[in-house]
Amino acid sequence: MNSFKYKTAFVLPFALLLVAICFGAVAAYAQDKVAVKDLTTELGNKYYDAVDFLLKNPWMTDTIILEKLQPDIALSAVIPAMIRYSALRDIVEASAMRTLYIRSGRKYAHYSVGRFQMKPSFAELVERTYTRQKLGPYKFVISNTPKARSERARRLESMEWQLRYLVMFNKIMDKRYAHIKWKNDEDKARFYATAFDVGFNRDERTIRRMMTPRKINIKTKKVDSKYRTGDVAVWFMVNDGHRFRGGEGSSEN
Repeated sequence: MNSFKYKTAFVLPFALLLVAICFGAVAAYAQDKVAVKDLTTELGNKYYDAVDFLLKNPWMTDTIILEKLQPDIALSAVIPAMIRYSALRDIVEASAMRTLYIRSGRKYAHYSVGRFQMKPSFAELVERTYTRQKLGPYKFVISNTPKARSERARRLESMEWQLRYLVMFNKIMDKRYAHIKWKNDEDKARFYATAFDVGFNRDERTIRRMMTPRKINIKTKKVDSKYRTGDVAVWFMVNDGHRFRGGEGSSEN
């Protein structure tokens, strides 16, 4: 009888400790688990078209890996822009705006070009920051001249250069926010996608604030989009990001 009491006195606290550890682990897992809003209906087929385009161009994933970046995080930043892309609109609008930009300067630098819907203003900011911080081998003419603008516009019409700008953007972000301890890859992707959309030259507090509210159309006072850019990036990371990790994208055509 005494032996039974002794064993009970020894085993019970150990069992309670084990239960507490397991409960803590489950709670931690639940806390780290990413809450994702279902965007299937809202994004529609254009989302799948964007993912399919990336899968059919595995050289993009391979290039990003060679640059020692995470392809899923890098590509998640441009998925929202790829959904907005229209080949016809790109030909009509970009062609007209390109001429105005080259001839008249920066006030016409806010039109979007190509699959990643990059703007000349974005490209110029990337070039300036990349050059100033000496982040790689590319050299740019930063002066605000028709020649410099023409070369920039020409680069933006190249898919290879759009990917290079994306790589440079990610390197700039990695250096600028190296001090942040991200909760997970989805947290980082949400932040980077928002910065890509609203301007990575903004400070951290502003970018985080703009991760929360949806864009409001100033004229109509209505929400421009049913979803946030960061939401789309996280949706991509959770549902399709695995296809672009470690070169996996190259095997799924």
